[in-house]
Amino acid sequence: MSFGSSLTALGFVVGITVYYLASKERKMDTEGTGYLALVGLVGGVIGAKLGQWSLDATPVALMLDPRSGGRTILGGVLGGWLAVELAKKYLGIRRSTGDLFALALAAGEAVGRLGCHFNQCCYGLPTNGLWGVTQHGALRFPTQLLSSAVALVLFGVLWGLRNRMQREGQLFCIYLFGWATARFLLEFLRTNDPLILGLTLAQISCLGILALAMVFWKQCKITKR
Repeated sequence: MSFGSSLTALGFVVGITVYYLASKERKMDTEGTGYLALVGLVGGVIGAKLGQWSLDATPVALMLDPRSGGRTILGGVLGGWLAVELAKKYLGIRRSTGDLFALALAAGEAVGRLGCHFNQCCYGLPTNGLWGVTQHGALRFPTQLLSSAVALVLFGVLWGLRNRMQREGQLFCIYLFGWATARFLLEFLRTNDPLILGLTLAQISCLGILALAMVFWKQCKITKR
């Protein structure tokens, strides 16, 4: 396994660890929430791979290569969320678990994006700036490192707010607001191939996530401690 792939794998480990610590702190470290972590992980991986395949018809053999991962984290977030929601209905879990996943996703991406940098996936557009990194034969914007830095800052904000929210689910909404906004802006450094109204498919998806976050915010339930 390459160094980049090791960092990608470490990102999953970090995310799962943070999820466990956060669930323990909230006294939600039950067998059910453990199942949700596993379901969310599997759903996220499947969602990311399906998103990658739908965008560029990536061969199945390449999709299974961890070095090709991370290109469709949008699919990963949506796939993980859908899988968890279905699992919660099946298990009869009514309490919001989004706040746990918000912390886990931010922490995991902060490490996992470093793997993207060394794997040279999710690379940016060419640049002549001093901040550029050499990848794929050109000096490029360090979009993977920027994504990692944003995720780290977002995790710090979420960790500081984790016990200050009055309603369960608000932390998850803040994560969606922060992540989707950052990804929308970083997309300008990743591609010059707009799809609709000068926006890429990823940016359009981010706008959709922002709209969903506003809906979720209004539906957050009072925290029971």
